[in-house]
Amino acid sequence: MVKFLENLFGSTKKPKSDAEAYEELNLSEFEEGFKGETANMFVRVAELGSLDIMSELKKQVYEGNIVFIDVSPVKNDKLLFDRAIKDLKQVVTDVHGDIALIKEDQVIVTPRGVRIDRQKLK
Repeated sequence: MVKFLENLFGSTKKPKSDAEAYEELNLSEFEEGFKGETANMFVRVAELGSLDIMSELKKQVYEGNIVFIDVSPVKNDKLLFDRAIKDLKQVVTDVHGDIALIKEDQVIVTPRGVRIDRQKLK
């Protein structure tokens, strides 16, 4: 009878919000299945705070890895930002990769054989 009334008039319980419904994932269980396997390519994440990191970013692309770069720390320094993008474009030209600005603070750089589709999936 209670179930019938809840269906008819609605439950007095509040539905869970997205924050309450959020569940932490334990990725270690997933990663255990890949122990001992090697990868041909990695997706690296970096933050561009100065030109000091440029050699490591270039190295990663030359090694065939995809690099996501947060450029927000240097976005207001036009000279530094332009220099970094120019250097990354040169690496992309060398390896026949691709580069694109994602949103306004993120750059993705890819190696040979990986192209960036500039159309959003809908």
